[in-house]
Amino acid sequence: MSKKPRKLKFFLTTTLVIASVVSFDFLQDLFKPKPVDAAERIVFKVPNFTDLYMSVDSLEVFAKEGIISNDFAFYAAFMEEEDLANLQKVLQKRFDIPPELISRLTNMAMGEDFLKYFGQLVQINPDINGYDAIRTALIEAASDPEEGFTIINVIKKFPAETIRISTNFLSEFSNELTTFNEYRDTSVTAIIEQTEKQVATDPKIDYSQLADLSKPGPYKVIKKSISFEISGLRQTYTGLAGSYNLEADIYLPAGISQPVPLVVYSHGFGAEKKSILLAEHLASYGIALAGVEHLGSDLAYRQSFLKGEVDIDISPIEYLSRPLDLSYLLDELEKLVETDPDWKSKLDLNKVGALGNSFGATTVLSLGGANINLPRLNQECDPENLSLNISVLLQCRANYLPPSNYQLRDPRIKAVFAYFPLTSVVFGPEEMRNISVPTLMMGGSHDLLTPGIEEDVHPFIWMDNPDKYLAFLIPGTHFSTSTLIPGLPEILQGPTPEVGQYYLKNLSVAFFKKYLDNQSEYEPYLTASYGKVMNKDSLSLNLIQSLKAQQLETAYGNSPPKPIVPPTVTAQVPKRQESILEEIQRTGVMKVAIRRDATPFGYVNNTGEWAGYCEDIIDVFAQKIAQELKISTGVKVIKIPSNLENRFQLVQNGNVHLECGPNTIRDDVINVAFSNPFFVTGTNFLVAKDTEINPNSNLAGVKTGVLRNTTTEKFIQTKYPETEAIYFEGNTGVNQAVKSLAKGEIQAFVNDGILSIGEVVRQNLDINNYKLVPEKPLTCDFYGMIIPNNDPEWQNKLNSFIDGDKSQPIDEKWFKKLFPYQLENLDYCVNHKK
Repeated sequence: MSKKPRKLKFFLTTTLVIASVVSFDFLQDLFKPKPVDAAERIVFKVPNFTDLYMSVDSLEVFAKEGIISNDFAFYAAFMEEEDLANLQKVLQKRFDIPPELISRLTNMAMGEDFLKYFGQLVQINPDINGYDAIRTALIEAASDPEEGFTIINVIKKFPAETIRISTNFLSEFSNELTTFNEYRDTSVTAIIEQTEKQVATDPKIDYSQLADLSKPGPYKVIKKSISFEISGLRQTYTGLAGSYNLEADIYLPAGISQPVPLVVYSHGFGAEKKSILLAEHLASYGIALAGVEHLGSDLAYRQSFLKGEVDIDISPIEYLSRPLDLSYLLDELEKLVETDPDWKSKLDLNKVGALGNSFGATTVLSLGGANINLPRLNQECDPENLSLNISVLLQCRANYLPPSNYQLRDPRIKAVFAYFPLTSVVFGPEEMRNISVPTLMMGGSHDLLTPGIEEDVHPFIWMDNPDKYLAFLIPGTHFSTSTLIPGLPEILQGPTPEVGQYYLKNLSVAFFKKYLDNQSEYEPYLTASYGKVMNKDSLSLNLIQSLKAQQLETAYGNSPPKPIVPPTVTAQVPKRQESILEEIQRTGVMKVAIRRDATPFGYVNNTGEWAGYCEDIIDVFAQKIAQELKISTGVKVIKIPSNLENRFQLVQNGNVHLECGPNTIRDDVINVAFSNPFFVTGTNFLVAKDTEINPNSNLAGVKTGVLRNTTTEKFIQTKYPETEAIYFEGNTGVNQAVKSLAKGEIQAFVNDGILSIGEVVRQNLDINNYKLVPEKPLTCDFYGMIIPNNDPEWQNKLNSFIDGDKSQPIDEKWFKKLFPYQLENLDYCVNHKK
C-alpha cells in the first residue's frame, strides 16, 4: 500500500467518525442560535508552514456530484479511491435528527465536554475553542428543511467565512489514536498468550464433552412483579424526588423443592428491566433473577430527557442510587421471605449474586466493594484533557457528587458478574482492590464506548481477589452481547452478537452455579480450556484468571501510553493505636463538640439552653453506640462548645471524638475527615427586602458583612475583591452581623443561606423583611461532622447512622420545613452547577 501523508487522511477519517457520532447522540448544545452566514473555505493551520486552503464549494460539488474540482483535487490526490468513495457517502448522508433533539443533546454536561474537546480541532479564530460555532452549525443544519442534517450542510452552516482546522491538535489526536490502537493490539496478543499458558495447566479432561449451558435448563420459569416505596433522594423522570416507587421483576424456577440462589440485575443507561437477556435463562437452571427499574437512568428517563421533560442527561446521584436500588430490593425480599411462606420456599437469600451490563456493571462492582473514588475523579476529570476513552465523560459525572466517603458495598452480595463496565476513573486501582468477592468481568477489544483495555484489562490487573476472571472478546464491542440494533453502525455493533450471547449464557450459569450454589462440577466451564472449546472464529473468547502488568509492557515493547497501574492518589493514614469505639467501650464516654452560634444546628435558645439538630442527633447516636457495644449503663456524652476558630483543632488534638456543626466538607484541613453530608446549602447575600444588589457585578463599595475563618471569607476575597468587607468573628459573629444588617450598618451579609435565615428567626426579626440573593447559591456547601482521619471504623459507624433509620426522626424534626430548600439546592449543586 502506498504511503500517503497521514494528517490529511486522518482528518477525512475523523469526518467519518464525527458523522456516526452525531447520528448516535453524543454531541450537545445549550440553545438554538440565530441564523448566520455560510462558511466559504476551510483552512488547515500548519505550524512553520504556509496555510492550506480548500473551498467549501469544491467539497460540496464532490459530495453531491462526485466531481473532483478546483482546490479539492490537491487533497483528493492523497487519498485512495475507497477513501474518496466513503467520504462522498458520508458527506451527503442525511440524518433525520430534529433540531430540538440536537439542542437537547448538546445541552448535556457530557456532550458539552465532548464538543469543547472537539472544538480544539475546529475553530473560527486561531487558538480559540470552536465549541460555540460547532453547536451553532449542528442546529442550523438540522433546522434546514431543504438540505437537512448532512455533514456538508453542517460545514456550510458554520458561522464564519473560514473554518480553521488545528493541525497541531489533529497531529496529537492522530498520534494518540495510533498509539491507542498499537497498545490495544499488543495487549490482545499478551492476553492470547496468557490464555495458552493457562490451557497448559488446566486439568486434563475432555472439555468438548461438557454440556452446552447456552441451551435452556431443566426448569420452567415463572415471573413475579413487586413494587414498593423508598424514602430517599433520587433522580426520576419527573425530577429530583424525596421518595420514589421501585419496581422489580423476579424470575423464578418452577417446581423447585428447596429455595434457590438469587442474582440481582442492573441494566445499562437508557435500558429497562424487561430487556434482561439472561433472566429466564438463569432461572431455567435454578437461579432466580431479580431486575429493578433504575428510574434515573432507564429507557423512560432517557425518553423524558429527549422530549425536554427533564433537563439532566444523567444525574451524578445515579452512581449512588443504582446500588442502593438493589440493596433496597434485597431489604424488601428479606421482608417477604420472613413474612410469606411462599417467598420463603423460593429464595435462599444467603446466596445472592449481582449481574450488570455497562452502567449496570459499574453498579454491581460497587455492591461488590468498589466505592466512588472522589480523589481520583478530582485528579482525572479535566474537560480540556479528554482522551479517546469517551466513557470517562460518563464516569466524571460522579465528580459532581457531594464530597464524602461513600460506602456502597452490600455484604449480602457473594459474587459479581460485570460485563462492559466503566471502572478506570470512577473506581481506579484503589477501589478495584477492595473487591473481595468472586468477580467475572467481560470486555471487548474493540469497544469504543468503554475501551476494553482501559476499562476491563487494567482493572482486572488491579484486583487482588484470587477468585477473579476476565472474559475478553476479540474483536468484541460494547454491543457484542446485545440484540441487533437497527441502524447501529457495524463499528459499534461488532460481529455476530449471537456468539457473544452464547458466551454470556454459558459463563453466567457456570459462574453463579459455582460461587452461589458451591457446585464444583461447574469449575471446568470457567477455564481457559473450555473457553477455547466454545470459541467461534467471528468473535473469539479468551478466558483468563491472571495477568500481570509486565506481560502487557513486554508485548508492547515500550512504556505503555498510560501507566497500567497509576500512582495512588491518596496516601494511607496510619490507624490509631486504640480505636474510638474501643476507647468508648473502655471508658463509657463519648466526647463531642457542638456550636452555640449556628441556628438550627447548635445554638443557645431563648431560655438559655443548648438546642439544635446537633444536640439531638448526638444523643441518639450515643444511644445507638451504647446498644451496639452492649454498655448497659449507657454512653455518657460530654459536650463542649466549639466555634469557627477551634472546631478543627478540637478534633486534631484529640479533645473530642467528633464536632457537629455547619462544617463545609473540604480536603484542605490536615488530620481530619468528614462524615457523609447531612445538609446542603450554599452562599447567599442576606439583604433587606428593598435592597437591590447585583451578584454579577464586582460589588465595589458595597458594605458586606463577612465571617472570619470560613470558606466564605476566601470566596469573597477571590470573587469580590472590590467589595467593602466588614469582618465579624468569634462566637457572636453571625449574631452581630445580622444585627448590623438590621440597623443598616452594612448593606449585605454573605454567609451560608441556612445560617443567615436561622439567625434572623432566632433574633425574632420579621423574616419577610429580608431576602437571599441570588436565588441559586453562589457556592455549594455540603455539611458534615468533623472526625479524626485515622479511624475508618468510626467514620463508617457515623456514616451508617447518619444515613440510617435512627437519624430520620431528628432530620424531620429540624429539617422537614427546610426540605424544599435542601432539594432545590441539591438539584442545583449536583445536577446543574459547573
